[in-house]
Amino acid sequence: MLTQTELDHAAKVLGRKPNETELAMLDVLWSEHCSYKSSKRWFHLFKTKGDRVYLGIGEGAGLVDIGDGILLGVAMESHNHPSQVDPYNGAATGVGGIIRDVISQGCKAVGLMNCLHFGHPGKPKNAHLLDHVVRGISDYGNSVGIPMVGGDLSFDDSYEGNCLVNVICIGMVRPGKVVRSSAKTPGDHLVIFGSTTGRDGIAGVSFASETFSDQEEENRGAVQIGDPLAKKVLIDVLSELVEKGLLEGLQDLGGGGLTSCAGEMASNGGTGVTIEVDRVPLREVGMTPWEIIVSESQERMLGVVSPENINEVLEILAKSEAPHAVIGHVTDDHLYTVLEAGEVRARLPVDLLVEGFPVPERVEGVIPVQKQSLEWLKDHYEFDALILDMLGSLNICDRSWVYSQYDQHVQINTVVDIGENAGVLEFPFNKRIAFSSDCNSQWCLLDPQQGTANSAAECLRNIVSMGARPILLADCLNFGNPERPDSYAQYVESVRGLGRFSNDFDIPVVAGNVSLYNEAETEGKIRRVNPTPQIMLAGIFEPGYSPIRRNLCTPWANLLLVGDTLPELNGTEFQRMTTGKIEGIPPVYRPKREKSIMNAMLEAHKFGLVRSCNNLGRGGIAIALMKMVMHSDYGFKVDLDYVPGSTSRDVEVLFSETSARYIAEVTESNQQQFMQIMEKHETSAVEIGLTVNDSVADFGDFEIDMREATEVFQNGLRQYME
Repeated sequence: MLTQTELDHAAKVLGRKPNETELAMLDVLWSEHCSYKSSKRWFHLFKTKGDRVYLGIGEGAGLVDIGDGILLGVAMESHNHPSQVDPYNGAATGVGGIIRDVISQGCKAVGLMNCLHFGHPGKPKNAHLLDHVVRGISDYGNSVGIPMVGGDLSFDDSYEGNCLVNVICIGMVRPGKVVRSSAKTPGDHLVIFGSTTGRDGIAGVSFASETFSDQEEENRGAVQIGDPLAKKVLIDVLSELVEKGLLEGLQDLGGGGLTSCAGEMASNGGTGVTIEVDRVPLREVGMTPWEIIVSESQERMLGVVSPENINEVLEILAKSEAPHAVIGHVTDDHLYTVLEAGEVRARLPVDLLVEGFPVPERVEGVIPVQKQSLEWLKDHYEFDALILDMLGSLNICDRSWVYSQYDQHVQINTVVDIGENAGVLEFPFNKRIAFSSDCNSQWCLLDPQQGTANSAAECLRNIVSMGARPILLADCLNFGNPERPDSYAQYVESVRGLGRFSNDFDIPVVAGNVSLYNEAETEGKIRRVNPTPQIMLAGIFEPGYSPIRRNLCTPWANLLLVGDTLPELNGTEFQRMTTGKIEGIPPVYRPKREKSIMNAMLEAHKFGLVRSCNNLGRGGIAIALMKMVMHSDYGFKVDLDYVPGSTSRDVEVLFSETSARYIAEVTESNQQQFMQIMEKHETSAVEIGLTVNDSVADFGDFEIDMREATEVFQNGLRQYME
């Protein structure tokens, strides 16, 4: 909904009041979802340049050079509001939209990821949302033949009325086949193809740019309806058009429909466009010009085609039997003109439409100061029972109920399945890339800057633990209403944290999305989601290197703890499990220590010294060890009395979530060289135990029943979903 200030500004620039169609066009392009009017002013904090970056932030997908003439493409997007209202179609069209973002750059889509955040599934509404979101993702992704390679899943009461569904698509393309989203040459034709246009999805971006109410039905018309079979046809025909070099420009019709797509291409090209809405293939009768121009119906693309190529393009499209039409042309007048039967229905300067909104004032509030105190700790805990409880925790337990519904091998390039620290895909010339996504919203709630940077660091450790060096970052920043100072402060501090991380580790941010207004008003009360800056990292392996899993794989090998452990229990899963609260100063981000340990671990991987490895994240040492033994034929016996750091109690040793730590399985013959590498990088490392032939989890003072642990771990989520 346009504000009065925006209405007045548009009228002043135009010298008249905008008409109905123009108001609809301004409404979608000036929405938070399309304009980033509250958020992009902070993007300068990100590192965006790098030797590998071929195409960065600003188009459908970021492109990164992985060598030998192969570009890796990534895009990340949210589909939160639609998934809360219509979980199946909302999630499915989120997947469809992110695929279009990647293929619109000329890429072949080779992988998908999804990052999901829900309220407790013990409540039927939340279980229903999760069930239908996962089915929507599965049905769509499986139907179009793109493997699911990873993701993230968390639960928190803050997502009760506003679930988060973030999706990622991975692609590849050769530099000579890259297509840009611009319309540079007046006289070129604008060709729409892929599917017909209907009323589904009208005002979708405006819907995504406002606070939820508890009146969901009124918003169902803003949810798009996906068609994976039409998407498969679209992918195939687009591949032929790209391979033959017949397109001068291309963009998908996502948020904002034709308004956004054609307007942004004209803006990027420094031109104008004319669209004849009566030429657009429709699926519904009686659609008005404003409905056609802002519809977000799925599976549609807009191509820019030169006059000399138009006949061949139309022949290919006709052969595919996909709906298509020449609906306009590129102009040199810098105007976006909408015609119906030759009559002007809208005429707006492209600059006004795309970038001409009045920049709103946003007030950054103050983040509450947290305390370091651990006074909430008890004197005694039954560690064996507590570890079992944590293994069954929704934020730690087995996720196979979700990922078992996804096809992970459809393109036979999946090297490592979902369930490890990262998924791995193989690209041409035996290039292997690891992908991981993470966000600890509990840390981000307590300290958005430190929590965001530390979430990125944990994602980095997932990549490094497998032996890959991080090369790129994508993000999806999910926050509440930016018009509220406290909410806006969370966003700004989080961006500062992500900016710190990207610069500290020299990892460029190449793609992303901002999703604001993630809060629900129910019975007059506002419930805002935890700050959720979802982060995805990709890392590249040395040539010929096989990814390291976390399952123990050799009997009588040494288990080495790398990094110092500090008494950091505030903001942890242990605190939440034992007190029902999240409070205090969360684990601190330590970039210098994180970087030195990363380099040490990568050098150890390079020399093939590590048999298995795990990052220490949620649940600390105790849960990291349990996950290493959970699906292994072997077990462990450890003594944690000499863990390096400043802990003074067993509970801190077991459950602290201090950053920059790994557990590595190293054979006796390789231990000396491993320790020399750690010393070279001034990294602490200590032997804490051994792997053993039997499937046991022996912590010295107590032992975990593996049969019970496995049952609890596997049943944590399934008990609510089956």
